[in-house]
Amino acid sequence: MSAFSADLTRPDLPARKRRRRWPYVVLIIILVLAGLVVLGDRVAKSYAEHRIASEIQKEGFGAKPDVTIYGFPFVTQVLDRRFPHAHMTARNVKEGPLTISRIDGDVRDVSVDSGFRRGTIGSVDGTATVSFGNLAKAAGQPDLKLSAAGPNTVKAEVDLDITTAEATAQITKVGNEIKVHAVSVEGFPLSDLGDDLDFSVPVTGLPMGLKFRSLSVSSKGVALRITGSNLKFDG
Repeated sequence: MSAFSADLTRPDLPARKRRRRWPYVVLIIILVLAGLVVLGDRVAKSYAEHRIASEIQKEGFGAKPDVTIYGFPFVTQVLDRRFPHAHMTARNVKEGPLTISRIDGDVRDVSVDSGFRRGTIGSVDGTATVSFGNLAKAAGQPDLKLSAAGPNTVKAEVDLDITTAEATAQITKVGNEIKVHAVSVEGFPLSDLGDDLDFSVPVTGLPMGLKFRSLSVSSKGVALRITGSNLKFDG
């Protein structure tokens, strides 16, 4: 009797196994769909970053900047054609006689048209770093060696023909210029420096109409604070 009962229940076993497979099948389908959504989101993000960077480049950048757009999910931003928060990095930007080593900007409220050819940036707040070497070249003194000595102070090695003197100079913003002015020199009268450590370098015509607001000295050079609002790019 027990063997007969076991035989009666045996036809149900394959059906139970099939029912047990369904949760795994559903889980696999969900994971695949989730992966496709993430992949699609990344593709949309990469496309938007590339298109916006390409159009911004035409507004005064020598090379295409790097644009990183924040936020997830991203597809919704593409559909709205509005990007609340991004970061922009540009390198070796020519600004008149000055070469800006690097521009880093916090970017807010970017909106674009359907073709990503025109748009508006709500605001940019960032830093334009000018290396000491580039500052000296822009002043027509490529051999002048500068190094950081404080928030608005630099040390300089100045060639006095007969010897090299170490001097200290202040760096300040005067209008739209970087002003370098000697304040002391070791072992010599300050007048012996002449104009070697007393010059100005203009900062005008920044890309996209960005404005030069203030400056400070760091180990990497002179950091210019730059800002802008309602900035247009139209290809």
